[in-house]
Amino acid sequence: MSYSGIDFKGVSNKLTSEKPNFPKHNCKKDTNGRVFSSIFTLLIIFLFGSILPKSVRAYGEGKYQNYFYVKAISNTLSVINVSKTEEKNTDNETSIKFAVLSILGVDILNPISIIAKEISYLNNNEIIPDSNVNNHSSGVENLKTFILHPFNLGEKQVSKNEATIQSSNLVSTLYNPTLKKTLNNARPEVLIYHSHTSEAYLVSDKDTTKVDSSSDATRNVTAVGDVIEEELEKNYGIAVIHDKTVNDKGDYYSAYKKSGVTLDKYLKQYGDFKLIIDLHRDSVKAATTKLNGENVAPFMFVVTEKNPRYAKQRKVIDSMIGTSNKLFPGLLYPREIYTYQYGMGFYNQNRSDNAVLIEVGSDNNTIEQAKNTGKYLARIIAEQLNGKK
Repeated sequence: MSYSGIDFKGVSNKLTSEKPNFPKHNCKKDTNGRVFSSIFTLLIIFLFGSILPKSVRAYGEGKYQNYFYVKAISNTLSVINVSKTEEKNTDNETSIKFAVLSILGVDILNPISIIAKEISYLNNNEIIPDSNVNNHSSGVENLKTFILHPFNLGEKQVSKNEATIQSSNLVSTLYNPTLKKTLNNARPEVLIYHSHTSEAYLVSDKDTTKVDSSSDATRNVTAVGDVIEEELEKNYGIAVIHDKTVNDKGDYYSAYKKSGVTLDKYLKQYGDFKLIIDLHRDSVKAATTKLNGENVAPFMFVVTEKNPRYAKQRKVIDSMIGTSNKLFPGLLYPREIYTYQYGMGFYNQNRSDNAVLIEVGSDNNTIEQAKNTGKYLARIIAEQLNGKK
């Protein structure tokens, strides 16, 4: 009698007369090892079969069956032995093998079904008869082709690398009169300057000109600084120095070096400030949010992690972000902080624990949208300086 390819003739008597001398502790380990080895071998063979679907097609009917997967099972699981000669396989044996394959989730008529169980997208495709092959004339039955359809993502499934334009109109109190104190111009608390002074905005929604070298103070970042200065002094009693020195004319790449000279001058004169803002404009697609019925350009912070004052600056920035999100959700860009390692000379952020770089809107925003943002930034700054105890 033969079972699993082993001839037991002449062995039974010996088995009854002699006690096998098996190691006491190795039997279980060897069995486990064979099981893991079998599973691993199966996975490798199935993966190989799915990668080369054309070479492992199986035909469900006819005498020319492809036994790729059957042989894989036979070579891995000895309980299902396949004879070396295909002609000797009986219908009963074949049905057992296909049943085992079915339990394992393998459709030998569709090898791609193996990976389709792991990649749900493949389940949405189809299998059709191969029109390029005359199955009956060639003696081959049920030859099929896997059709991979292109897929489309819905709008909500796409992550866009740009700020989202929010259509909702948030109503939020702009001013907080409890933050107001007596103005003392002799002791300025906020310094605003511009490394890229000439960064400009559109005049209107219909404006198509983008003038990065604009010296027109009515449409560049200095106009936004003017709004912040006025709001802080008038409504909150916070004295401001707003320096409008043009630092980006001529050698543009020396702008931070030039603005650093300006900053050092004020630090030498006043010691330090409660907040130092290098005010910029970004260059991305236009984005707006609506606050209290008016379109507002979003803003963001830019930091340099390697500057020696980063840890303390980050506390100030995180506090301002928290205030902005609480009072004016959507005013910040989705990416609230843009991080560099060193920047150009740390963007002068190594000169004070309270130095921050803020970018308001982009070159696709209008000057009115950016100036509107200045009003809300003033409220956030006032909360930071007069409201934080």
